[in-house]
Amino acid sequence: MGLAFLAAIYVCWKMARLYEIDEERILDLGILAFFGGMIGARLYFVLTHLALFDNLQKIVLISRYPGLSLWGGLTGGILALWFFSSRSKLNFWQLADFAAAGLLLALSLGDLGCLLGGCYYGQVSGSFLATSVAGVIGKRFPLAALESLTLLLAYFWVGKQVVRYHFAGKIIAVVLLILGSVKFIFEFFRGDAIYLASIGISEGHLWSIGSLAVGLAIFYNRSKRSFFDDSAALVNLPFSPKKRKAVLLYLRKNWYNFVVDWRIKGAKLGEFLKLAPKNLKRRLNVKSTPKNLS
Repeated sequence: MGLAFLAAIYVCWKMARLYEIDEERILDLGILAFFGGMIGARLYFVLTHLALFDNLQKIVLISRYPGLSLWGGLTGGILALWFFSSRSKLNFWQLADFAAAGLLLALSLGDLGCLLGGCYYGQVSGSFLATSVAGVIGKRFPLAALESLTLLLAYFWVGKQVVRYHFAGKIIAVVLLILGSVKFIFEFFRGDAIYLASIGISEGHLWSIGSLAVGLAIFYNRSKRSFFDDSAALVNLPFSPKKRKAVLLYLRKNWYNFVVDWRIKGAKLGEFLKLAPKNLKRRLNVKSTPKNLS
């Protein structure tokens, strides 16, 4: 959790420098949003596990009586950021975009912590990917590890979008859509999911659907686009040769850019590995032994 917070606050600080926003105020807001998230995460967990908390001491002593909720923390963090950014007369949507990018990296690191601590584990599995989890009997599907990798890849993609021109609020909307989609899919493999008997789906699925709905609402509200017009265009896409051609051209261009980008990265990595031994010797001031001592 500590590493996740530091990583997220570093991303926000870096974005603030890029956009020439007061860095100290961003750090202050980041700390306040973190505590807001912690309070929200703890309160939601306590409310959904009242049988485990019969006195105030158990609620306060998190290290002795652990338990935090991602969705409660996300809600509390967003509310705290909105409240304190308005008090500081800063653009909430711009700050939310910074925080959203940092959130993906923080959640990726948090999943690794859960993998080691056994707080977020998959169902019993006999596959070659199955692994032992602390405090749980039997080998489990590596849910936390795969989700961590997925969110890390999403962070690298979103990080590029933040530095490009976009309307304020777009990044937080996209991150909520990504988070809702990832959590909805991985919820099926979760070993500790809480299912609601009345509707037959888990509590996590409801929050994931809520995240998708809020992400869509923010996107269309901030972009001033029409959801119904976009839906109609999507339905008519198979029947319009011109639109199909435009979509295919767009996908082809993006695929080309993706391939070229990774080829360049691969070439740089190869060059780095090739020069790594030489650079390491130079940094360590290691000199080769002369072959001719005469």
